[in-house]
Amino acid sequence: MKKILILSSIVSAFLIASCDKVENPFPPSANVDLDTTIYPGTWADYVANEWPDFTAMPDENPNRNALIEDFTGHNCSNCPAAATVAHGLHEANPTRVFVASIHASNTTSGTSSFQAVNLAAGYTVDFTNPNSLALGTYFGITLPNSGFFGNPAGTVSRTNVAGEYFSASGSWSTRVNDVMNSSLKVKIKAKLNYYETPSHGFFLHTEIEKVDASITNDLGIVAWLIEDTLVAPQNVNNALINDYVHRDIMRGSLDGLTWGQTLTSEMMTNGKYYVNYSYILPDQLYPQNGTSTGHNPENMHVLIYVYDKTTLEIYQVIKKKIIP
Repeated sequence: MKKILILSSIVSAFLIASCDKVENPFPPSANVDLDTTIYPGTWADYVANEWPDFTAMPDENPNRNALIEDFTGHNCSNCPAAATVAHGLHEANPTRVFVASIHASNTTSGTSSFQAVNLAAGYTVDFTNPNSLALGTYFGITLPNSGFFGNPAGTVSRTNVAGEYFSASGSWSTRVNDVMNSSLKVKIKAKLNYYETPSHGFFLHTEIEKVDASITNDLGIVAWLIEDTLVAPQNVNNALINDYVHRDIMRGSLDGLTWGQTLTSEMMTNGKYYVNYSYILPDQLYPQNGTSTGHNPENMHVLIYVYDKTTLEIYQVIKKKIIP
């Protein structure tokens, strides 16, 4: 069950702890809809002891971070080279550069032979999801002049350079450095509370603060589930490699919404926005033998980003591990 929780400025009383759905947990300015069954105890206990106090949390992201969206495919022979570039940039700046490998193409369906499952040819894993395909269609077809020329290609925090969002991997280093050296426009704090039982789910609490007063466009927030690694077939330089290590696989958004939630005044308390989620982990993607390995929280993390709804630029992105 995937639910999004949105904090509003409406002050209401608590519901009793036995309720399955809670409308106003602590803090009292919250108006929510959460899957409270994820928590193994009473909801009153979660409210009292687990709900984060953001005022006491350190600022872990004082600088602007960068997100590389690597549009790729398991039957794309040149895609592994781009993935290597992206991973290298992350390794050089592991706390400030993050990667989402998005299996999608610039087509009306968002997919092509690069992403298709082809059992006969050995490409057995479906890395796509509705959100990845929607992004492929939007940037490839709907948005004029995005620069999405095909796989591999990617964006860096969706910055628009010379009229285009996309570039080949050879430009990613320069774009990453430009983003990291630019001023911080939005701050994000987040707390993720994971519970293995009863349903291997988590609550994600976020606080968003706009620190650049010149931003007047609406802002949106998106939270993606990322699978860290998976050993599965990949076309590498026109050869099928069965034990290729796929990294940072974008599995979809926590609320199921490709473009996330628009931040509104109803989500604001004391000048900051609050958006929170409940989510149950899916199984990992199936490896090449077609058998499920079940869920693995240690092999997954969440990327949270806030972006400009008009320009699409991602102003800040942070990472939260499921298991710290």
